[in-house]
Amino acid sequence: MCRRYTSSRMEGLPFRTLLFRQQPRRHVSQGIQSGQAGHDPAMARSRFLTMTSPRLQIMRRNRAVTQVNVSICFYLPKPTADVAQAISLSLQRFVDAIGIHALNYYFGEDGEPRELDDAAWATIRTKLHHPVAPSVILFTDAPYPEKIEFEYRGKDIHAAIHRRDPGPVCAVRFIVPLSWMNTHGPDGVRKLALALAAPLPFSSGHAGLAVTGFLGVGSVTSEVVPQLVQHPGVDLMELDLVSCEIGTRLRVPHWMTFIGEPSLSAMGGVDFLRSQLHAPGTTVEALDASRAVVTLGPEPLAGGPDQPLPAYRELARVLEPWAFHATWNPADFPKEDFLPWDRRFLD
Repeated sequence: MCRRYTSSRMEGLPFRTLLFRQQPRRHVSQGIQSGQAGHDPAMARSRFLTMTSPRLQIMRRNRAVTQVNVSICFYLPKPTADVAQAISLSLQRFVDAIGIHALNYYFGEDGEPRELDDAAWATIRTKLHHPVAPSVILFTDAPYPEKIEFEYRGKDIHAAIHRRDPGPVCAVRFIVPLSWMNTHGPDGVRKLALALAAPLPFSSGHAGLAVTGFLGVGSVTSEVVPQLVQHPGVDLMELDLVSCEIGTRLRVPHWMTFIGEPSLSAMGGVDFLRSQLHAPGTTVEALDASRAVVTLGPEPLAGGPDQPLPAYRELARVLEPWAFHATWNPADFPKEDFLPWDRRFLD
């Protein structure tokens, strides 16, 4: 059965433990495969940082503990043993794109951060192929709002332990900071999302703005929520909770919404989507016979009083018959606020 985690896997620990000191990079690991080249993207500011996103930044001890970023997620309704190779390939593409130095820490079995050297990468490769319940979180030692992260929640979805879960799936999330989008542009982010999606047998997925960090720790989430609800284009989720109940349904809408089977066939394929979606800037692309992606405009938008996001509302309405609505609200996201927020593009 599923249980609640925080993004740091260390709920209840004091912030002096969570906000561990940055350490010098003493070792350059070779990544999930040997001999892969990479680069560190520049952290230059550009118009995307100010135009597309609010800060939604919560501070503790004069340090940010949250960030708004671009989050790319996929849901795979197969046992982890069947998707491990695809996850490994997608992770390698992520490493190739962000640079070999970017992911340099991981959470060990004890929940403590450890340096991601070559020996640790070998452990990660092995863990991704664990047949039961691999849980892998990799991240950069950069402070918020410059965190880069990889998270995989694998499951043997047919195991007895999940028989009471509504719709267990394997789930993977890739996070890049807004500065990465500033450097590579929204089109670079879109190309990255498509590259990560290519090897994955997903039933659904999405990419867009999201707030992440030490959510569920102390009062962080409850402080984020009042800001979050003002910007409907920004997502907030607990990947492990969603992966316990989403099944083959769709979390919509996002800047990029990936649609696989069985939803794509049930709705009539890309022809149906093209006949229903008319907002300016919306595109529908067939990735192959069983997968498609809907993109809402040239860049992700946060929305707000002066930015009503009509394309997002249109997509939410069209995909509502296949949409997923969570029954578990994220930790410290009040249920009376979560339910209207979850339906913010419908009501």
